[in-house]
Amino acid sequence: MIGPATARALRSSAPGWPLVLYFHHVHPELVHYTSLTPDDFERGLETVLSRYGPALPPEALDDLTALPDEPTVLVTLDDGHRDNLDHALPILDRLGIRAVFFAITEMAELEAQHARHLSWAELTDLHRAGHAVGSHTVTHRMLHQLAPAEQRREIADSLAAIQARLGAVRPLLAYPYGFPPTVDAVPAGTLGFGTVKADPLPWTVAPQRIRRTYLPSDDQHAWPWLCDEWRRQWNRESQ
Repeated sequence: MIGPATARALRSSAPGWPLVLYFHHVHPELVHYTSLTPDDFERGLETVLSRYGPALPPEALDDLTALPDEPTVLVTLDDGHRDNLDHALPILDRLGIRAVFFAITEMAELEAQHARHLSWAELTDLHRAGHAVGSHTVTHRMLHQLAPAEQRREIADSLAAIQARLGAVRPLLAYPYGFPPTVDAVPAGTLGFGTVKADPLPWTVAPQRIRRTYLPSDDQHAWPWLCDEWRRQWNRESQ
């Protein structure tokens, strides 16, 4: 019998489309359902690469019609925590993975006061190294609890800040807590990423409702089985 966290992770991002994994912290001590120690993060990614498929480079998101016709995995990290740089990045580099870092743009601006988050200079370095930087809104508030104008500001201002810092990049957005806006607030051409709360739909059908899943931190014995199940879903449903 699988636990509830593993049951929520069971479905891939979409049938026949890349698997998208999301993490928060990679830290030796912090505990969270999507946070892992550095050793477990490395072992988890190695399991995914060996049993599911290779990593999808972020630049592949520029053209959804040219995505690989094989199972691939996109690695994403939310919130722009400093441990992503200290602990996750060396592991990503060793494994040859380029990831998407979803940053809270206000935290990047206030890095001097909030040293637990990545600065714009560090996010720029990640972008230059081949990683992608996406929006996790301005302040990481639950969008569906905000007034319509505030929902639009949280998204538009964060995307504009990334464009101003990094240039013309494909706009990528991850919804805080997995809750998308309740109004039409996501600009056309933006890929919007949810969590396991999102339905597993093809990206061309719902490009602003992309499902992500995770490696449950409290059920590591299930990781190989999950990878096999995710691959079985892709092979069965993409034929």
